[in-house]
Amino acid sequence: MALTMATMTAGTAASAHADPVPGEPSSDRLDVGADVSEQKGQNRWIFGAGVAMAPRYQGSDRYEAQPLPLIDVRVGRFFAKVGDGIGVTVIETPTFTAGVSVNWLQGYDADDVPDGVQGVDSALGARVFVSARLKGFVATLAATQAVTDTDRGLLINAGVAYPIRATERLTITPSLGATWGSRTYMDGYFGIDTSEATASGLPRYRPSSGLKDLSFRVAANYRITDSISLAASIGVTQLLDRAADSPIVEKKTQPIGLVGLTYSF
Repeated sequence: MALTMATMTAGTAASAHADPVPGEPSSDRLDVGADVSEQKGQNRWIFGAGVAMAPRYQGSDRYEAQPLPLIDVRVGRFFAKVGDGIGVTVIETPTFTAGVSVNWLQGYDADDVPDGVQGVDSALGARVFVSARLKGFVATLAATQAVTDTDRGLLINAGVAYPIRATERLTITPSLGATWGSRTYMDGYFGIDTSEATASGLPRYRPSSGLKDLSFRVAANYRITDSISLAASIGVTQLLDRAADSPIVEKKTQPIGLVGLTYSF
């Protein structure tokens, strides 16, 4: 889960608009080094690396630092972006965008969770999204369905961001996000089956579908030169309801942060 949450933060720190997530797919997002309006419809190649501090899985009280790639590539309708996956935009106007992509639903290792609880496999997910821009706000709704491991289920992310051009070189983007998980997803990630309950001593738990979390983040992007930018993001995620009640959740409120450098050409 450290990778998943860090990837969501990376997506926000690497772009000037947000999608959501936290989520799981890497479920929130910025056009590194520039404002959304400047980059819309233009090809771009942005690569970099960063370090994120994130919990080992969502709900863990143990944190780890993890290196992450920061990627934001667009060629015509094709894109590859941390947090959004690899895909194409199907509809694109000055105020509305819709598309599809392949994204990653991160699981966790058995070593990360309490003894006796099994790990959760990662899976490729099929993602569809729509995004609207109005009066400076960017709202995004995305749904990601696991396709290589159907036991991972469905996640729906909703988010709104407001990119602020603080100076000619500095863009600050606050964002709010919410994530909903299907019964299959919630049970697979937060549930405890009979065998796990026996092995771990934790109570059996089978959550139903529902809101998984709410998040608030602030991303900043500072253009050091025309090609090199410093990207950073800090935020907090609050687990809700059925996810928060899981026996494997040790901490319901979790901060997360990332810092990195990107190069554009």
